[in-house]
Amino acid sequence: MADELEALWSKLTVTEEEGEGIELGSDSTKAAREIGKNCLVMKILTQRIIGLEALRKHLKMIWKPKKGLQVSEIGEEMYLAEFGDGRDKRRILEMCPWSYEKQLILLQDFEGERVPKEITIKWSPFWVQIYNLPLKSMTRESGIEIGAKIGRVLDVDVPENGVHWGKFLRVRVQIDATKRLVRGKRVTIEGGESRWVFFKYKRLPNFCYKCGRLDHGEKDCLEKTNLMNGEGEGCLQYGAWLRG
Repeated sequence: MADELEALWSKLTVTEEEGEGIELGSDSTKAAREIGKNCLVMKILTQRIIGLEALRKHLKMIWKPKKGLQVSEIGEEMYLAEFGDGRDKRRILEMCPWSYEKQLILLQDFEGERVPKEITIKWSPFWVQIYNLPLKSMTRESGIEIGAKIGRVLDVDVPENGVHWGKFLRVRVQIDATKRLVRGKRVTIEGGESRWVFFKYKRLPNFCYKCGRLDHGEKDCLEKTNLMNGEGEGCLQYGAWLRG
């Protein structure tokens, strides 16, 4: 509706009275800027219609805010979560990712300078498990280099000495949730033979086993064909094995 009205206004001739400018000073934005410090802009990565009241109840149940929570619809498929306490907001961000009806919830800080339709929400942090690394590569530096090829590295789960002995190396990465999930990468270590390292994602919500995207399931996928296996038969390229 907002886009339709904007398109309509672009075709109209503005009268002299309408063309008179209005100057809004800092007092007009002070309250919103202050409350905005405890707000998050939110989007549910789904193609289905979201009921606002059901979303409110769900978030209050899973987030358990100590000082209250208000959820408002601020645009098409975009919401604002207002916390009564900044500590609740920080806790929710630190515990990402979250999901609603098994679909990913995207969260980011309040952007008071923008009209809602100008805000792009597409990033979400995940703990990514990196498998098939040789023991000498179970280091913070390896995690940073490999994680940087998935998204923006936020943390590497290693002790102070920088080395983690285990079945996998764990990296927290901010990924672009509008793209296909990255299943693995080919890595060359110290000039040796390249090897395939594969990834698993902690708390991964529903996603499409056909195309690897997070905004729909397999039955809603618009891709017409799958890649073929060695026998020429359709083969799903993604699956539950991506969940850590």
